[in-house]
Amino acid sequence: MKRSRNKVVETTGNRERYTRQYSFSSMCECAYCGHKLTRRTRHSRSDYEKPVWQCMNATKNGIANCPNCKAVDEAILEGAFLDAFGLLAGNFDDVLDVVLSYVAESADSDENMRKKQQIDKDISSLESKKSRMTDMLIDGTISKEVYEEKMVDFTRKLHKLSERKALLEDSICTQKDINRRMSELRDTLEKEQVLDEFDRVVFESIIDRVIVGGYEEDGTPDPYKLTFVLKGNQTGTVPHAKEQFKEKAKKSNEEKRVS
Repeated sequence: MKRSRNKVVETTGNRERYTRQYSFSSMCECAYCGHKLTRRTRHSRSDYEKPVWQCMNATKNGIANCPNCKAVDEAILEGAFLDAFGLLAGNFDDVLDVVLSYVAESADSDENMRKKQQIDKDISSLESKKSRMTDMLIDGTISKEVYEEKMVDFTRKLHKLSERKALLEDSICTQKDINRRMSELRDTLEKEQVLDEFDRVVFESIIDRVIVGGYEEDGTPDPYKLTFVLKGNQTGTVPHAKEQFKEKAKKSNEEKRVS
């Protein structure tokens, strides 16, 4: 189930996908003010650039407008998703069918296929009209000016239809890929395995949004509390995600030194 961390999922024809350059674009929501999170790049002590996500309200209007939020490393978000996925795998009897049936229903929808078939009919109709207009020009039924005006209109409409058709074809292909990945995902969960690397396709297929931040039981803000809202309205929460990330990194470094 390994997948390259930087692999970008194919486009689906959904306009939102074209604006979602990164896995977490438009997916993260601030728990304190409700704004989306935006991606920024910070420079660490070395030349390494570290991508972080922070409340857009705080970055644009000042931290005073959302004082409890913190910038969250992208690596922390990815690691927390793996933790949440692990919880899902360990308790899949309660949530697996809900999540995967929701995803499968969306992926198996033949709406895009029906739209594509209608576009094919519209394109065929316009091509026939273009042919008739040419015959009418040759017969002298219409003037050259009228012919050229109509041809410009037909060409414009055909161009738009061709663009829509291309988007739908991309979407249909991607839905097939999601079906395949969901089948692999079900096998993984049923075997109670876990993902060992962040998988963007799995993330986008099962996660509806990520709520960043929250409060502890005593009311203390926990800006690194991450709640993954699954499609189907199930949730997986990872509190103190930054601390957990550091502990895992420390443990990993210790294991490397021992080996």
